[in-house]
Amino acid sequence: MRHSYPQSSRYNLRPRHLRRYRQITELLARHGFGAILAQMGLVQRLNLPRRLLRRQPIVERTPAEHVRLALEELGPTFVKFGQILSTRPDLIPPDYITELSQLQDNVPPIAWEEMKTRIESELDAPLEEIFTTISPTPLAAASLSQVHAATLLNGEEVVVKVQRPSIERIIDLDLDILYDLARLAQERTRFGEIYDMTEIAEDFAATLRAEMDYRREGRNADRFRANFSGETRLYVPRIHWDYSTRRVLVLERIRGIKIDDIAALNAAGYDRRQVALNSAAIIIKEVLEDGFFHADPHPGNFMILPGEVIGAMDFGMVGHLDGSLRLDLMRLYIAAIQLDTAAIVRQLINMGVTDHRLDEDALQRDIRRLLLKYEGLPLKEIRAREVMEEITP
Repeated sequence: MRHSYPQSSRYNLRPRHLRRYRQITELLARHGFGAILAQMGLVQRLNLPRRLLRRQPIVERTPAEHVRLALEELGPTFVKFGQILSTRPDLIPPDYITELSQLQDNVPPIAWEEMKTRIESELDAPLEEIFTTISPTPLAAASLSQVHAATLLNGEEVVVKVQRPSIERIIDLDLDILYDLARLAQERTRFGEIYDMTEIAEDFAATLRAEMDYRREGRNADRFRANFSGETRLYVPRIHWDYSTRRVLVLERIRGIKIDDIAALNAAGYDRRQVALNSAAIIIKEVLEDGFFHADPHPGNFMILPGEVIGAMDFGMVGHLDGSLRLDLMRLYIAAIQLDTAAIVRQLINMGVTDHRLDEDALQRDIRRLLLKYEGLPLKEIRAREVMEEITP
């Protein structure tokens, strides 16, 4: 369920969160972002000392490195936000993508005894009644959970995904604050003139709250398995529903090579071109045919299995497209491939993306210029964020 956020452009920061606001702003100032805090009005609203504006970063690093380090220090909600941003080249530059992608694997684990208690409480049974073995050392530690390898009593290898204790309370607090920061950025920064910051914050909050329910993730995985039944290019692990709850998910373990580990893929003799073709076919099917797609496509969520099969994991974040929108997107793509600028403009107007009262001839000229500029370039040389800025007045 979406939370209700204030709609007025003039509002006060939530008093019950003031301590956390100050923690966040002081930490950002330590990383050299004092001027941005002042531009957003936070220094005045929180009555912070002016010396924060003059504070220099404690260690000389690039701005992108300071953003990553700040997000890590701010905790799970902001780490998750950074992880999502790392998959959005339409929003942030390549050097920030590179830095934020490191957030995927750098979260310290919770002590095993605490996680063991969590699992037994959720499953209402001692571990030895469910598993013959379970590793105290996590396979992965993420911002919301960590994953442990285990073996069921029948000998099947599984992984156990466990939600971090107290994480829901922390997330609720930080999502409120993140929305307030988005509102201020919307009103007071250049970035807010280009992007709808509050919509980004609201969508992130709704997605993250849904992701906290592992039963939903399990149902998403089952739906992907059904959609791709008979399809050899994608493998989705089976969910063990007898041992899964809102905060614990037990699923089949798959073994493969991370999709971005190029050296390992080459050493294993995988055909990387076929991997790319399989990935493209999966994306086309899930988006344009099924209208139900994996919405957290960072490298940690995909492995390459024998036969260049894509092994997908972590279905907490998914997207939906109805039939009408899928048809609109296909028409738009076809028009772009054909360099038919008139059809592109008509389709954008039909989709409600742009105002029908605009100067269609001028928009066609701008689109034609962009198409010619990027025609024939490989994808790695096209920056979605730069394209967005070029078409934004």
